[in-house]
Amino acid sequence: MPQERDKNGLTEKEFLDSYTDTIYERPSVTTDILVLSVDESFSKLKVLLVKRDEHPFLGCFALPGGFIRPEETAYQAAARKLYDETGLKDIYLDQIYTFTRPGRDPRSWIMSIAYLALIPECCEVNSNAKWFDLEIGQGKIKLSNREMFADITYGIKDETFKNGKISYENWVAGKISEDGLAFDHIEIIIESILKLRSSFEHSDQAFNMVGETFTLPDLQALYELVLGKKLYKTNFRAMVAPKIEATGQKIKSSTSHKMSAEYRYVAS
Repeated sequence: MPQERDKNGLTEKEFLDSYTDTIYERPSVTTDILVLSVDESFSKLKVLLVKRDEHPFLGCFALPGGFIRPEETAYQAAARKLYDETGLKDIYLDQIYTFTRPGRDPRSWIMSIAYLALIPECCEVNSNAKWFDLEIGQGKIKLSNREMFADITYGIKDETFKNGKISYENWVAGKISEDGLAFDHIEIIIESILKLRSSFEHSDQAFNMVGETFTLPDLQALYELVLGKKLYKTNFRAMVAPKIEATGQKIKSSTSHKMSAEYRYVAS
């Protein structure tokens, strides 16, 4: 069977043998990871930041991340960098978005594939990574760490964007505090939170943010914290009922401080 030839009369093998990758400029590609957790009382969201020890943005806090190697996928790179910079491994990772805005990195043309990592409570991490409180509300996003006297605040406003016939709202951030995050990492945080909120009620993502067992008051507190709204107790319990089972034991709830029925996640 004769091989197909293109408009220049070349077979695929001849085309590939003569192909050069110098025709087009090529960007470098990184991956950045928002690690999201919750405090012991299920009253605050927590994010993991690392302090940069090199230019650019020397001394600024940033999300964990780094360059993707030619022999690995973006997911593999995210898992590797997360372990290298924080010591975390074998955790939930969800790809959020690819950030390509020109000039987002002052070094050169660099794109970033962002991931969201979800973990239960705030576990111990490498010394160069620090847990920050994440507060969202009243037109602001605030990241703070009292021990380091760090306070990073952005104002956020709703803006409407159009994609074809569909209009949608997104948050646009502007730095209020003197200090800010490196690169466009506030945009990564915003996209991650908005995507998580859109899927949290209809997925099993929440169970990555609780322990092997939990109480229903604590689980509801987690849902409300992530979603930024109160939920009706009856409706909430009906929603999660197919995903959980009782262990027959009772444990102390972190939110009500009372003994409550213990549950565990049942994988669908």
